[in-house]
Amino acid sequence: MSGSVIAGPRRRLTGAQRHWRMAAVAVAAVVLLLLSACAVIPTHGSVGKSDPLTPRNNEVNVGLQQFAPVEGASPESIIRGFVDSGTGLSDDFQYARQYLTPGLAQSWAPDKRTLVYKDTFSVTPGSEKDTFQLKFNVVSSVDATGVLTPVQGSKTENLTIKMVQVDGEWRISQTPDGVMLTEATFQTLFSPISLYFYDPTFSNGVPDVRWLAGRSSRTATAIVKAMLAGPAPYLQGAVVSAFPNGIALERDSVPVSDAGVAKVGLTAQLLLETSVKQRQQMQTQLMVTLQKSLNTVTEVQLLADDREVDMGGTVDAGKPITIDNPVPSAQVAVAKNELVTFDGTKVSAIPGMPSVASLLPSVPAMSYSGTSFAFRSGAGNQIYAVGPELAPTLAISGVSLTAPSFAPNGWLWAAAGDGSGTIIALNPNDGATLEKPVVLTIPWLVGQEVTSLRISRDGARVLIVSHSEGESLVSIAGIIKAADIPKDLTTPLNLSHTGAPTLGVWTGESSVAVTATSTTAAVNIEILDLALAPVALEELSGIEWISAGSGVRNVHAQTATQYYSNAANSWEVISKEIRYASFAG
Repeated sequence: MSGSVIAGPRRRLTGAQRHWRMAAVAVAAVVLLLLSACAVIPTHGSVGKSDPLTPRNNEVNVGLQQFAPVEGASPESIIRGFVDSGTGLSDDFQYARQYLTPGLAQSWAPDKRTLVYKDTFSVTPGSEKDTFQLKFNVVSSVDATGVLTPVQGSKTENLTIKMVQVDGEWRISQTPDGVMLTEATFQTLFSPISLYFYDPTFSNGVPDVRWLAGRSSRTATAIVKAMLAGPAPYLQGAVVSAFPNGIALERDSVPVSDAGVAKVGLTAQLLLETSVKQRQQMQTQLMVTLQKSLNTVTEVQLLADDREVDMGGTVDAGKPITIDNPVPSAQVAVAKNELVTFDGTKVSAIPGMPSVASLLPSVPAMSYSGTSFAFRSGAGNQIYAVGPELAPTLAISGVSLTAPSFAPNGWLWAAAGDGSGTIIALNPNDGATLEKPVVLTIPWLVGQEVTSLRISRDGARVLIVSHSEGESLVSIAGIIKAADIPKDLTTPLNLSHTGAPTLGVWTGESSVAVTATSTTAAVNIEILDLALAPVALEELSGIEWISAGSGVRNVHAQTATQYYSNAANSWEVISKEIRYASFAG
């Protein structure tokens, strides 16, 4: 999965250009279909990822039958009928509302929350008269903006429902807003959509995966409304939107013409107060998001009072936005206690690289430019920065440091593994910063033993693997900065996983690979994603390190003596010369 650079705002296309663009999209769709046909698609499991698969765009009209209440139904039957009618997305839940009292049928907000549960649920009498307790084995929940929060392990949730009789028939008079769906039904009715926000430099697109109801005629509208509402909580403060605060759709509709033109009518005054550059950034942000989600969109028009706004000319075009920033194909590794590069077949010395053998290097890192390197030394409490013609320099000191990780902007990061919540970052190209690195204390990491930290390829997020009292966490958090200086991490999104992973690496813009380590036992590398089910790769004994380029097909495992590549979900020995090979980042 290679990265791509998305150009700035599109100009109005001629008929011939539009025909060519649509033909290209069609060809791409065929290619994707052929590629995905070669993949093994998991049919169950919690929310997560398998890389070769493209998230489906579902339509709601899939034949999930609903029934109105029957005369004389018991309270439990009414409750179960109401829960089963939570599939009524296409008609605004008209059947579900029939199980409610007239007043509640008007005020009940089904889109407030979607509770995803496993298998079945129980209904038992409550402690008060005419109340009932519903008990669910919860898998995940989705809020009103489409943000999915997975549940790690087993969790039950109890909901209280109150009943009354209306004209001699039992009806629900009190119930929480939202609907309850089984895993299978949720996967049928909802689709993962990546909204794209900017990193603070407006250079990289940062995906924000939302689960939206798959009403094909309303998908573009739902996407735009979700984007205008801003990023998910775990990204707030770490990413930016080109859209000004308070701007909204003038009408609750984003029509897409047969020619693929999405007409986005926005609050006129706020839109007209923006600069041409900002409008171009808004258009690009929408174009990237809609094209990645809907292959029918070829152009985005911003409208104020149904009129197109000035988008400037070619001379005004802003810089392109990079999506899924690729990593170079070569890795840095350790061979005979020296830093080397490995291109998948050949191990090479790094020209001008001084000897580091006396420092007993391990788990090296390489910048995206390929000119800066770092490694952990000896017992693991020191990280050195080094480069061609640059002597090793002590950069970071701490207790049980994680492997170093480079951000795309060149900053070097590591975390202490002593439960202190300490994260250290510095710019190795700035001598002053080397002497006084940025030291952060992250409240939600206090008490967690951090074993892995990796900066995302867009530079706006961090992957952290940690554990406490026997429970492992795989967390993605946003990086809050002032100018280029890291200031804090956001409250994270924790990914659902199995086992007790200690290592993690990014495999794509919304996917990571994690694994436990072992000297002899067989362990799995697990691929986690915000949009697809987790995928466990074939077991391998003695994994001590992993690396990943772009995509699941570029995940590598390393034991104390061998370097493996994954081919068709089986492991193949590629090299016996290197240890701790790592892609840039």
